[in-house]
Amino acid sequence: MPHSLKIAITLSFIVSTALAAEKLQLVQPDHLANYWLLAATGDANVPNSGRNLQVPSCAAVAYAINKDGTTSQVKLERLVPEGDLGKVAISTVSGLRFAAAPQNRGKDAVYTYMIIPFNLPDANSPNAADRALRTRALAACKLENFRLPAGG
Repeated sequence: MPHSLKIAITLSFIVSTALAAEKLQLVQPDHLANYWLLAATGDANVPNSGRNLQVPSCAAVAYAINKDGTTSQVKLERLVPEGDLGKVAISTVSGLRFAAAPQNRGKDAVYTYMIIPFNLPDANSPNAADRALRTRALAACKLENFRLPAGG
């Protein structure tokens, strides 16, 4: 067997082994704290103008948390209503950094999603109508059939 072929086979094995070690585990947002805890946020890239920037809305963003606590595979899954806040949501999630939860000693890579509220009343508002509006708006972004991405 030629030396270059041996090297190619060896590299292929190393890469496939590394990818297998990084196999993503699907984790629903309400169970994420069993694996990863938010350690740092980045700065969102907010546009000065755009469509529906001031409208109460939400975005569901799927993403992977890698063994080193960084995010990857960031994808906007839903934005209600449609507009330009999807870019803000992607930029926000791309800047997140996580620390492994105590029970995640192996720093298992996971795939999850988060719902980001925009222009919604505070969750602790004393006004029941405000809290109801927030609950309805966020429910529109819940991903009922959330799955791993193809090849994940």
